[in-house]
Amino acid sequence: MSSPAPQLQRRNVEVFDSGGAVIAGFWQYGTLQWDEFYKYLIPFVIVSTDWSIFRYKPNRHQRGALCPPGTGIVQPGYYILLSTTGEPTRVGLKSIPLLVRPPGPNTPPTPSHEPSCGIRARTRDGQCLITGVQSFIRLGVAHIFPRIYDTEWTHKGYPSKITDQADEASMGGSLKIDSVQNLITLRYDLHCAWDNYEFGIDPNNNYHITAFLNGNADCNGLHLKLDHIHDPTLRPLDELFTEHLMQCLFKFVIGPVEREWSWDECEVALDAFDLSDTGVWGTREGKELLEVMLADRLFDHRLSQLIPDDTSRTIS
Repeated sequence: MSSPAPQLQRRNVEVFDSGGAVIAGFWQYGTLQWDEFYKYLIPFVIVSTDWSIFRYKPNRHQRGALCPPGTGIVQPGYYILLSTTGEPTRVGLKSIPLLVRPPGPNTPPTPSHEPSCGIRARTRDGQCLITGVQSFIRLGVAHIFPRIYDTEWTHKGYPSKITDQADEASMGGSLKIDSVQNLITLRYDLHCAWDNYEFGIDPNNNYHITAFLNGNADCNGLHLKLDHIHDPTLRPLDELFTEHLMQCLFKFVIGPVEREWSWDECEVALDAFDLSDTGVWGTREGKELLEVMLADRLFDHRLSQLIPDDTSRTIS
C-alpha cells in the first residue's frame, strides 16, 4: 500500500501578537505587497492605538525592523503586530460569519447531468475564466455566493441586484441565486479551490487573483477574464466577488489555519451515516460541516417547494 501524499506546508508568513498568539498569515507566492497585506488586515484587526508590523524572531521574542505599507514584497517569515512605536498592544480580531461550503466532488458533472444554470454559464463563458481551458470535462461552474445560504443572500439584498432577464425558474425562483450573475466557469480543480476560499478576486483591482494557500501558484497573480461579457445583465456582480474575498481572508489569513476536509471523508460519513469518529464529527468544525453537507443535499428539495413547476436542475 502506498503511503499518503505529504501535506503541503500551508503558510510561509505568520504574524503574532505581543502575547505570542498567531493572528494572521498566508502563503506568499512572491507577489503580495505590504500595502495589500495591510489592506487585508485592517477590516479584521481591533487595536486601541495606531499599529504597525515588524519583523520577529519568535524563539527569542525579539522584534526586528519595521515593515510599513508600501510596494515592497512581504518576505516569508515571522512578524509581530505592535504599536507604531514598537510597544506591545492588545490585539482583537473581528469575526464575520464564515459561509462554509461542502467540499466538491472529485470530478465535474457530465454533459448529461449539467444543470440548466450551468449550461447558461458555460455558454456565456466557453472556457475557464482564469486559465482559458476550454475542454468540457475539465471545467465546472461555481457559485460566487454559496447557494445554500439563501437567507443571507436575501438579507444582503442580492435578489434585487440581479438584472438577469432569464426565466426566474431557471435562476432559483425569486431568490435568483442560480443566475449567471452569480456563476463563473472555472477549471474544475480551481472550482474546488474557489469553493474552499483558497484564492480570491479583487474587483477593485482589475479582477486580480490572490491565492492565500499553498498549491495554487498557477492562478495567483492572474486576472479573471470578463471582457467577453458585453451584456451587463449577464455579468457577475462585483459585490459578490468582494464578499467571496472577505470570506477568503477570514478563513485563511485571519487567525490560525483550521482543519481541511475532503469530499471522500464527508461522503463516506453521510452515505454510511457513520459519525462515530468524535475526534472529527464531535468538533465545532465537524458539526458545522455536517450541517452544511445536509443543507446542500436538501437545498434542491427546498427550492422545489418554492418553485413547484420548476424542472431545472441546479448546482453547488
